[in-house]
Amino acid sequence: MRRQPSSSVFFDESLWPLLVVRFSGEVSQAQTDEFLRGSELSLRRGERHVCILDARLARGQSLPNRRKQHIGWLEAYESPLRALTMGCAFIFPSPFFLLSMRAFLHVKPLPVPYFVAPGLHEAVGWAAGRLEAEGLSLHARRVRAHFKLQGCYAERSTG
Repeated sequence: MRRQPSSSVFFDESLWPLLVVRFSGEVSQAQTDEFLRGSELSLRRGERHVCILDARLARGQSLPNRRKQHIGWLEAYESPLRALTMGCAFIFPSPFFLLSMRAFLHVKPLPVPYFVAPGLHEAVGWAAGRLEAEGLSLHARRVRAHFKLQGCYAERSTG
């Protein structure tokens, strides 16, 4: 299932239990709201999954009120996140996004394993490794085949 883009956030569930969320354009409050609503819908499925948050095409900055909104959301959904999310890979386009993420994680660590990837193939390789580690080898092979990955990227995570 693919949810149509709104406010430049696109949820691709076509390879479920891999969820790929793509951001593009200026990071706005509407985009943040759409991301949190879509993330909640994914958790409501009640199925274990791994996600990739791809912000390679995003621009802008995270404002303090959005960080507070994210922290509040993480606190409200910590239990289902821990139970249903096998891990999350982040792809950031710039050092600014990377520094913002590290500062955010210092304040509110994620309750799931995560990996900050330099590119899509590394993120997909890590996500496939998480699927495999959780006993979903068939899904891991399907994800690797879809993205034409030859080897297995080493799993690196925190959380």
